[in-house]
Amino acid sequence: MPDSFFINPQSMYRLLFMHVRHAFKTGIAASMAYGISWLLGSEFGLWAVISTLIVMQGLSVADSLQESLMRFTGMSLGALVGMGLLIVTPGNTIVLTLVVFVLCGVGAYLGRYGNRFTLATSAACIVLIAGQRMVEQSLAAQALFGFTLAWEVLLGVGCAVGVSLLLWPVRLGDTLRENIAEQFERCAALLDTVVDSYLDEQHHLPYSQFDGLRLQTWSNRERMTKVRKLEAHIYHYEHQGLAIQVNTVERCVEGMHALIDALNEYDEEGYDPLMGGELRALADVMVRALRHLGGPDAYNNASGIVRDLTRSVDNAESRLISLRQERGFKHLPLHRVLQLYTFYQILRQLSEELLFALYELEVLGAKPMLKKKVTAKQQARAQSAWINPGKYKTGDK
Repeated sequence: MPDSFFINPQSMYRLLFMHVRHAFKTGIAASMAYGISWLLGSEFGLWAVISTLIVMQGLSVADSLQESLMRFTGMSLGALVGMGLLIVTPGNTIVLTLVVFVLCGVGAYLGRYGNRFTLATSAACIVLIAGQRMVEQSLAAQALFGFTLAWEVLLGVGCAVGVSLLLWPVRLGDTLRENIAEQFERCAALLDTVVDSYLDEQHHLPYSQFDGLRLQTWSNRERMTKVRKLEAHIYHYEHQGLAIQVNTVERCVEGMHALIDALNEYDEEGYDPLMGGELRALADVMVRALRHLGGPDAYNNASGIVRDLTRSVDNAESRLISLRQERGFKHLPLHRVLQLYTFYQILRQLSEELLFALYELEVLGAKPMLKKKVTAKQQARAQSAWINPGKYKTGDK
């Protein structure tokens, strides 16, 4: 669960309401599954309810779809295997014990390839053991028992998926967008703090600034995979831009960590980096770019931010070149020069990442259903835009 939910009370109340609503949906889905199985005259409505509860464990539609596929394939396969074993296995207790031993051992080994094999083993054991005690020793009765279990699983899965899709659906893509916006805001605030600390005589910063943020960026990629594989085929909303935001915020977090490493590298008396104004101006525009990437207008024209960012990079580059030619700069201690170069190069690399992300999102456009792809020529222009700001023209796509 994202740590950002606990930053403010509003997020906590929203999460609490989401869980209360999900509990209500789970109750409706389970009652629906049992009611339908009772109306159809099934004797084993328990399996429908159990399947519903397992599928409804996830809050989002993507989690429910993933669980439903795994649950149905695993339980159906297990029911068929258990039905076959029930037909060929005699009612002898010793033989039944040996079959259960082999079945569970093979299922535990196959569990390394996925949870569906574990579910299949459970279903096969249930059909085999319960069938030996509850079903007549006839081929028709045993086959009916196995098919009934598979049908009950399908009913429970269908009720769970139907409720998840139709009643207050929680789309993982929307939740991920909200988390990405919060992460960009945290990156912007952190960048501002790090640059201030560097300009204020290189005051060190604790790595606790990253508490929770790096774990969130790692979970972004997993959730993005679910959005692409599951939800994108149902809701058909644009997810290329979301993938760009996921990659960009992950690189920003890595860059922030590198900036703190450079800041905390030396523990000596602070010094004036001699280009504080240029670094401060560059950081201010980068903060604007981060907030734009995480805001609701991320797909809109960002030519003003691009122009200011390229200009700030050029100014900092020119200032650094002029400092290298000054005699006083040459006599600075080597570690101070290295720290300045490292700090500036990290900011410059982050600026390039932000410019490329801004350009990619602008190419995708503001319409969620737009499916444009960035060509190799556009990528080259985006990557070189901060070097030649005059060549960047938002009207030329």
